[in-house]
Order: sequence, then C-alpha cells, then structure tokens
Amino acid sequence: MNKDVGTLAQQIFVPAPPVQRITTRQTLGRIQVAPLKHPESICGVARRTGYTGKGNEDLATYRLKIKVEGSKTFLTLPSIFVVEDGVFLDYEAWHSQQGSKQVKYT
Repeated sequence: MNKDVGTLAQQIFVPAPPVQRITTRQTLGRIQVAPLKHPESICGVARRTGYTGKGNEDLATYRLKIKVEGSKTFLTLPSIFVVEDGVFLDYEAWHSQQGSKQVKYT
C-alpha cells in the first residue's frame, strides 16, 4: 500500500472541471480530481480542509482521495494541497515560495 501512496503522490492532479485558483470567496468544499495527463478521467475527490488565510484571495486547502487503479479502494494522499495555476500543488512546497502565511484548518 505504501508503494501505491508514493506513486500517486508523485503524480500531478487537476480539478475537474478545470479551475485556475480556488480562494476563500469560492465555496468548493468538494471537487473531482483527474490526472494532469488525462484531465477527462476522474480518479478521485478533493475535500476542503481549510484556508491559507482569512483574506478574499487566500487559497482553500484540500486533501486528495485517489482511487487505486484496478481496485475499489481509495488512498488519501499524505499532503495538503492548494489549487494554483490549474493544478493541485503540495501546500508545503507552495508555502515555501509564498512567505510566512499560515494554514488555518476548519
């Protein structure tokens, strides 16, 4: 199972339908997920866990649950993600490029 998580964590996922950015002004609590290479193939769901701040332009944070290929099970990826430039980005990597904002969980 750990091998599956590692393989999935290395993939790039996009929101379906395509969204460039998800901020606090949008109320997308749950959104479908697809791999970047095949954006028409829904493979999981993202659930909002909080926000990167309280401002209107701060981003929503998500946990990704991805269906394991050839199985009926889903795996929750260990990272928190934000949607920026149309893709799910690891929050920690995104945060290190942004400055000193703190994530707030709801």
